[in-house]
Amino acid sequence: MKITNEARDLINQILEDAGEGVLRLYFAGYGCGEPEIDLTIGHPEADDELERINSVPVAVDRRILHLTENLTLDGKQTMEGPKFKMLGLPEKDC
Repeated sequence: MKITNEARDLINQILEDAGEGVLRLYFAGYGCGEPEIDLTIGHPEADDELERINSVPVAVDRRILHLTENLTLDGKQTMEGPKFKMLGLPEKDC
């Protein structure tokens, strides 16, 4: 997994404002027969893989770890607040 510098800066600001936690990627059910990934700021769960990516503390649910190998997390600040995009996820057939 990669985190762009823009996403890193936004996430680090969110983590600083929250005062605790990590970026957590987790299994969010199935869509079109494929596992869905979602992200949140929270605490690691018992089955998470912990690592630091581009200075960001990250917890990844082991059930979706294989889907993050080619994943790039990008982000930008918008009028509505920070927006993040996950690039490199497998294509869906629906």
